[in-house]
Amino acid sequence: MRKSVYLPVLFLLGMAPTSHASTAYGSLCNFDAINDTEVEAHGFEIEIEDVRSTALQYTYDYNHYGAPDFVEDLSNPLHPKTVVRYASKKDSNGHYLSYTAVPAGPFPPTQGHQCTNPAVNEGCEHFGVSYSTNAKVHYYWLIDNPAAPGTLIRGPEVTLSAPSWSYQPPAPNKPAEVVAVIPAPEEPAPAKEFGKASWVKVIKTQLHNNKHIPLNDLISADKDNDGKADWTNGEVAQVETEWYLLQKNIGKNKKKLKLPGAAEPLQNGDEKITKRYEFYTYAGGPRSIDGETGEAMCDKVGKDNLHGSGTVDVTDAFGNGYLFNCSKEVVVGDYTGAQMVGFEVVAPLGLVEHLQDGKLNQAYVKRRLVVGGNTPYSLTKTGALPRGLSLNATTGILSGTPKKAGQYTFTVSAKDADQVLVERTYTLTVLP
Repeated sequence: MRKSVYLPVLFLLGMAPTSHASTAYGSLCNFDAINDTEVEAHGFEIEIEDVRSTALQYTYDYNHYGAPDFVEDLSNPLHPKTVVRYASKKDSNGHYLSYTAVPAGPFPPTQGHQCTNPAVNEGCEHFGVSYSTNAKVHYYWLIDNPAAPGTLIRGPEVTLSAPSWSYQPPAPNKPAEVVAVIPAPEEPAPAKEFGKASWVKVIKTQLHNNKHIPLNDLISADKDNDGKADWTNGEVAQVETEWYLLQKNIGKNKKKLKLPGAAEPLQNGDEKITKRYEFYTYAGGPRSIDGETGEAMCDKVGKDNLHGSGTVDVTDAFGNGYLFNCSKEVVVGDYTGAQMVGFEVVAPLGLVEHLQDGKLNQAYVKRRLVVGGNTPYSLTKTGALPRGLSLNATTGILSGTPKKAGQYTFTVSAKDADQVLVERTYTLTVLP
């Protein structure tokens, strides 16, 4: 039996530890993002470096924008990019049909419903994606272009970090392990040695079960009313690191470049791990920041979860040093969003939920329909695909160039090497 290995979202994986379900699947990643652009937003983009569209798997689609489109950038063959693009549709007059409001004030840590209920618009959204590689990820709100109304442009990069996972297969007398790492948020090259600072609070769940984690359950709400947030996968959440200051820099302080978590042993080989990362702005004033390097010096939070802690040495722009009392400075600023992520080594066989529209005589962005399970796969199709598109019966990749506009409904059945069978019906529209 040939075993499949997936290297999903923001993670590094190896072979699965069991023979009966050999797909190393990795992570699912959902997040809440607060609209901090100060204008109404009309979409959101997730840019994933060094990733082809066929590596993308599930997406989270329950927000004001629905299912996203995939856009591949192959201008640099050595470094392809794939963008997951959530964007508002327009009416016949060209007006946007969906938006994300400007928050009325500072946003409290989200409890899920504000960002996942399209009937509510308080200034945040919930998005998510999983994919099979390790990569850098960038997030952007999409706003109306004031220079060309009716077109969308990116706002400033969102201050959220994408977590990565490293999976270590089991060895003799040693169980498999997984380590989660949260890096400092990506941003353009800083003006000084240190870039923008932000706080992260890490919350994790215990390793008690092997319950499958659907992407759509990785939200903050408690839909099943069991007293636990859905992202915890039925376990009790525990704070791992109360506060940690992340700040992009050129290596002067490597501890602020990333926050590595502790190695999590997988004693049975198939346990699931979920984590929540909450992000907050750094609110310390100019005197708490090194004038020469730009490093935020108040990097500890007091017991009130608001002010800093202790006294630090600071240097001003002229090289003069002084003592600064962080305990009198408010250093924790606005909540900007949260990542809810899950890691599972063994994934059940599945089919992606949605397919994006195609455009007449334009190459369709390739999409792998089958996920997880145990290779080799065998796919069958009933119903008509758009003329020009084809579905590979072994890889499950849909590709081609549609040659006729219209709406097409077809059903895909997939079976893996363990004879597990899944089936889903799709409707694909080819736009003229």
